[in-house]
Amino acid sequence: MLFDRYILLNFLKLFLSVSIVVIFLASIYGFLDFFLSFKEKSLKVAVEYFISLIPLSFYYSSPLILSVSLTFFLKRLIDKKTDLIVQSFGLSPLRFSLPLILFSLFLSSFFILGNEFLFPKLLNNLKKIEKAYKKKEFKGEIIRNLWFLKETGSSKIYFYIENLDLSNSIFFNLLYIKVSKELEPYEYLKAKSGKWQGKRILVFSGRLFNFIKQKNESLIFKEINIQVSLEDVKLFSESIDFLSLSYLIKLSLKGKEFGFNSDIYLGEAIFRVFFSLIPLFLSVAVIYTYLKLRELKKTILANILLIPAMWIISIFPKVITQKAGESFYISFIPILLTIFAVIYATFSLKRGFKV
Repeated sequence: MLFDRYILLNFLKLFLSVSIVVIFLASIYGFLDFFLSFKEKSLKVAVEYFISLIPLSFYYSSPLILSVSLTFFLKRLIDKKTDLIVQSFGLSPLRFSLPLILFSLFLSSFFILGNEFLFPKLLNNLKKIEKAYKKKEFKGEIIRNLWFLKETGSSKIYFYIENLDLSNSIFFNLLYIKVSKELEPYEYLKAKSGKWQGKRILVFSGRLFNFIKQKNESLIFKEINIQVSLEDVKLFSESIDFLSLSYLIKLSLKGKEFGFNSDIYLGEAIFRVFFSLIPLFLSVAVIYTYLKLRELKKTILANILLIPAMWIISIFPKVITQKAGESFYISFIPILLTIFAVIYATFSLKRGFKV
């Protein structure tokens, strides 16, 4: 529809302008941070730093960018009474604003995909750059796909751990094979889950095969001396913020499978999904507020309250699971209330308002 194209193209021009301003301000911050805080100021480091910083700045500031863009775009249309003219032809406010809502849906979908393929990697790269060139200490919580070799006087032990959570020393999927110096196998251990304690591991469930005795042993709550300290591998850890969305869900499912606390992973996943959906929720809320109240000051005031409220609701499952140690189910109350409010606003836009 020609009118939809007109609405969308004119909004995108404003959205792009606001985005450029915000990215410019973020770039100034990054520029000052780079020259005042970094000990190495090479062009290569600067390029890597800004390649990571700018997309993340857009992602985290997108609720503000979208809210400002929608508010001032709707002001133009209302000042020209475009919305009333369109409604006189039988189109509801929802149909009138559909291109704007669909764009926000596209933005939210892009952010969800970004949490799977892009943003965790950018955030990880940003932290690595800061750690390497600003000399800041960084402490991670998760170790993934860890391979290492431990040599003794007469043997070698090859280790592989798929997941290790440093917050509770719980691991999933451990493989180790002990061989002689001539690479003749002694033992093969496969453990589904367990706990790393100092230089020993407590296997909750697994199997041990002794090649010399030709004996296959089932392990349940058995302690094994591995002669490798947990402190030795902490340098390979990474933050939960750097894990992809699918990997967080995978860790959560594994935790449930073995009866461990998996709420911290699911709490992080819920935070990312809800934060990514804020553009969609916010677009419906801003359009509903402005078309109903038809006043710029009241809409701006509503935005000032809405943006922090949605940010708090989004971060709530992350905080209560990682900091307070509570179940993520508590966070469902404000999330469900938000979804209900958005659905109500959508139906109100479909019905229309009396002017």
